[in-house]
Amino acid sequence: MPSPLRGAAAALCHEGSAESSSEVISCDSADWARTGLEEAPGFGGGRVVSFLRQFGFPVWQRSRVRLPKERLMAAFREGLSRGKTLVDLFYDVVSPYSWLGFEVLCRYRSIWNIELRLRPAFLGGIMKETGNQPPAMVPKRASYMSKDIPRMAKYYQVPLQSPKDFFETVIKKGSLPAMRFVSAVDLAQPQYLEPVSRELWMRIWCRDEDILQPESILAAAEKAGVPLEQAKKLLEMSTTPEVKNRLKTITDEALKYGAFGLPSVVAHVNGEPQLLFGSDRLELLASILGEKWLGPMPASAKL
Repeated sequence: MPSPLRGAAAALCHEGSAESSSEVISCDSADWARTGLEEAPGFGGGRVVSFLRQFGFPVWQRSRVRLPKERLMAAFREGLSRGKTLVDLFYDVVSPYSWLGFEVLCRYRSIWNIELRLRPAFLGGIMKETGNQPPAMVPKRASYMSKDIPRMAKYYQVPLQSPKDFFETVIKKGSLPAMRFVSAVDLAQPQYLEPVSRELWMRIWCRDEDILQPESILAAAEKAGVPLEQAKKLLEMSTTPEVKNRLKTITDEALKYGAFGLPSVVAHVNGEPQLLFGSDRLELLASILGEKWLGPMPASAKL
């Protein structure tokens, strides 16, 4: 499939990530003719459904997608013009290694020819569904992590340090309210997704602060630049079935790709999803993408 069409898929998947009650249009109706898609090489309107399904776009009843028509057209035009490879990052703010992968991929977003899509998921759900258990529950791995986290933080240049009571903070309390809030941000105010996620990591993995209580979540949102009234609405929204289902859907999507922990990176290369686990597989990701690995802090990201 031509790379411009992969770029279109990236735009489509990004635009279609939030469910909408807006107009539902038919993939093979006359509306497609008005998008100009027939002008794309080797891509007639009749191939739309299979194209969308190939890239994981929600399609049902053989020919229908839920997406406002105007956003659909804009997404295709944007994607056709940029031809970037879609890279999904599934993460949870309770995971320190997710933070490392998150920061490095954000640095490379303007260097590699990729469309980075942040996918907030629930680590607890992934562990339960796969029968996995937190590394810290295995004594030898816990001992290793206590040394590995400071090393990795220094190498990746991320201000990460373990909470004083690791078991209570990370294993016992978890992150569900925080990740539901992040999911609400992703749905309603996606421009704040990156800074809100980062600030929640800063709270738990830098300053050893709570991320579960409403006042803690609002404080993180404020520091991330979300206006207080908007943050309160997002907090209310985070308890709704829509947001709960959203978090579960993305978690299930990670599981579908084969995830057993986080971070999980999925690179969509030539229409094939390539799953990589952990923050130490980014050099391999570069190879898969045909890009150059410039270390965890590439020069252009320091400017």
